[in-house]
Amino acid sequence: MKNIYLILLAFGLFSCVQEPDFVKETKDAEQQLSTNEYGNFDFSLTNSVNFIANIADEKGLPFSGVKIKLTDPESASELFVGFTDAKGLLQQEISLPSAVNSVFLEANYIGITEKVLLPVDNDRITFDYLGSVNENQVLPYEETFDDPDSRVYARVNNSFKLVYAASYNSSGLPSNLEPQREYISSTLLEYINASLPESKPVPTFHPTYLAEGKKTTLDILETADVWFTFVHEGAGWRNSIGFYTYPTQSPPQTIADIEEITILFPNLSKKGSGGSLESGHKVRLGRFEPGVSIGIVLLANGWTGSEVAGYPYALFADKRLNPESDPNLKQHNVLLWDEENKQFLLGFEDVRRDSNSCDQDFNDAILFISSNPVKAISTVNVSPIDRPGTLDRDNDGINDTLDEYPDDPNRAYNSYYPSASTFGSLAFEDNWPNMGDYDFNDLVVDYRFQFVMNSSNRVAELDAKFKFRAAGAGYRNGFGFATNLPSSAVLSATGSNLGPNLIKLNPNGTEAGQSKAVFIVADNVHQLFGVSSFINTEIGQPALPDREVNLEIVLSSPVTLSEIGTAPYNPFLIVSQDRGREVHLPGYKPTDLAHTELFGTANDGTNPAQGKYYVSKTSLPWAIHLPESFDYPVENVDVRGAHLLFDTWAKSSGYSYMDWYRNHDGYRNKNKVFKK
Repeated sequence: MKNIYLILLAFGLFSCVQEPDFVKETKDAEQQLSTNEYGNFDFSLTNSVNFIANIADEKGLPFSGVKIKLTDPESASELFVGFTDAKGLLQQEISLPSAVNSVFLEANYIGITEKVLLPVDNDRITFDYLGSVNENQVLPYEETFDDPDSRVYARVNNSFKLVYAASYNSSGLPSNLEPQREYISSTLLEYINASLPESKPVPTFHPTYLAEGKKTTLDILETADVWFTFVHEGAGWRNSIGFYTYPTQSPPQTIADIEEITILFPNLSKKGSGGSLESGHKVRLGRFEPGVSIGIVLLANGWTGSEVAGYPYALFADKRLNPESDPNLKQHNVLLWDEENKQFLLGFEDVRRDSNSCDQDFNDAILFISSNPVKAISTVNVSPIDRPGTLDRDNDGINDTLDEYPDDPNRAYNSYYPSASTFGSLAFEDNWPNMGDYDFNDLVVDYRFQFVMNSSNRVAELDAKFKFRAAGAGYRNGFGFATNLPSSAVLSATGSNLGPNLIKLNPNGTEAGQSKAVFIVADNVHQLFGVSSFINTEIGQPALPDREVNLEIVLSSPVTLSEIGTAPYNPFLIVSQDRGREVHLPGYKPTDLAHTELFGTANDGTNPAQGKYYVSKTSLPWAIHLPESFDYPVENVDVRGAHLLFDTWAKSSGYSYMDWYRNHDGYRNKNKVFKK
C-alpha cells in the first residue's frame, strides 16, 4: 500500500484498513508526475495483428491440415500456432509484442517451404503460398546449421570417383532439368506427410519401414528410363545426391567395390534455403537394362559452394555400407510405393543415426522415382505409401503424428500466449484512485495461457498459469481477470485460491453477479505467501519463492480465440479486500461489481463517455502489461529510475525503445531493479 489517503473514507464507499507499518509518503513522486507529459498514450506494449495464411498448390487446390507456427526471430519463442482449414486458410487476430517487427513462419508440412521470415506490416502478417513462396512477401535472412557431432568425424576420401550427370550453375542447380517442372498436387503431398511427417521418428511412428528385408534400392526388371523428381528437403546442410549401378545379383560388399558415383543434384537445397531447387524439378538418370540395380547415395553436406567434396560421410541406400556400428541404426532411407500414381517415394535421413542431433524422421531429402514403363522397377518388399486418414484414430482430420490428442476428437493441439516457453507480466499500483510511488511492484504476477484447440482452431479448454512474484503492498490485495465470454459459456472453472467471504461464485466457478465470465485467481496474495510483510521488493530482506495458481477452464462448447477476447484479457487487482475497488490496465472497462462512483475522484481521470478508463488526470496508468517476465523496480523506486528508457518510450507514444524493459546495455539501472 502506497500513500494511503483519508480522502477515501470521506466518500463513505468502503472501509479502508490503515496499516501504518506499510505506509510510505510519496508526495514528491506524485508532484513529479503531476504534468501531462504523455498525452493520450495507452502504455501498451503489444499490438493486435491480423495474420492471414493462404496455402494451396500451383493449381489452386488447397492444403488442409497444415500446421503453421509463428516464432519470434530474437527469442525463438512460439507466438502462435494453428492449422489451415479445408480451404487452405488460416486467419487469426493475434497479439504480438510491439518490439516484434518480423516473425518466422514455419510450416510443419513436407512440400511447403517450411521457414520464411515475414514482416509485420501495418499490423498485418500475410503469407500466400501457391505452389511456391511469394517472394514479395518475405524478408531475406541467413540461417546456418552445424551438427556438433559431425566435428568428430574426419572428412572422408572414398576410393570411388565422382562424376556429374550434367553441368551446374553457381548454386548447384543442374543444367539437365526437364523443361517442365512436374506437378506435385496437394493430394500427393498429403500422402507424403502421412508417411514421413516432419520431426516424427520413423522407428516410433512407422517401424515397419525399417523392418529387415525391406527394399531400399531399385531393381530394374525390364528396359526402362528412370527419373528422379525433387520434392522437398528438410536439412540444414547442403547435401548432394547421386547414384551408382551394379548387377542385381552382385551388390557391392564394401564401399571399395563402388568405382563411380554420378551426382544428380550437386546441391540438394531448395530455393530460399541455400540452393535453387523447387518442388517438381526433375532429372533423367538414363536408360537401364533388366538385371541392373540402382543404389542411391547421399553425400552429407557435400556441396562446398562450387563442387561436391569434403563431406564428413556418405550414406547409402544399401545400409550395409553405412558408417554406424549398430546394425539397427544403419538404414538411412525408406523406399515406398505409391500404387495410385505409379511411382516410388524416397526419403533420406542425412545425419548419422548414432548422433544425438538425428531426429530420425527420414525426410531430410524427399524425391519421387518414376520409370517408363511404370512397372519396370520391382515393388517386391517395398512398403506402400500411407493414405491420409490412415493415422487418424479420432477422425478429426488431423494426422496422429501432428495431433497432440490423437484419441480425442474434441481436442487436437495446444497453443499458448505469450508462448509455450515464456511468461508475460502484469504489474500494478494499488492506491487507485490516488497516485502511488510508481514503482509498479504492489503486485507483480506472471501469466501464461494454454489453449486446448480442436481441429477447427476453436478453443475447447483454457488453462491459465499464474506466478505471483511480488507484493510491495500493505493492502491485502486480490487478482482476477474478465473475458468477453458470457458466464454460461463456461462449463467449469477450477483452481482458484479463495477464502470463504470475499468472492461469491456461480456453480461453474465463475464469479457471481457478472454478465461476463470473470475469474478470480486469488483474493489475498499475502495469504498465498503466508506472510504479512512486503514480498520480494525490499533489498536485504529474505526473498520468497514464487507462488503458483493454475486455473483449468473448460468451455461448454468450443469458441474462437477472438470470442474470449485478447490475452491476457482484462486483468485487474482487487484493493484491500474491497471487492468493488478494482484496478485495471489503462483503457480497460471495469467489471459489473466495480465501484464506478470512484471514477473521476482524487487523481483518477476516467471518463467513460470518452472511452477513458483507469488513467490519471495526467494520463498515467495504475497497471502495465509486459509481453515477457518483468524485472520490476525495488521498493519505492519510480519505474523511470530503474528502467532508464521508459520515459523516452512513453513520450514517443510507444514508437521508440519498444523493448525498454529488456536487459540491454544502457537500458536500466541494475541497482534499482529487484533481484532475488
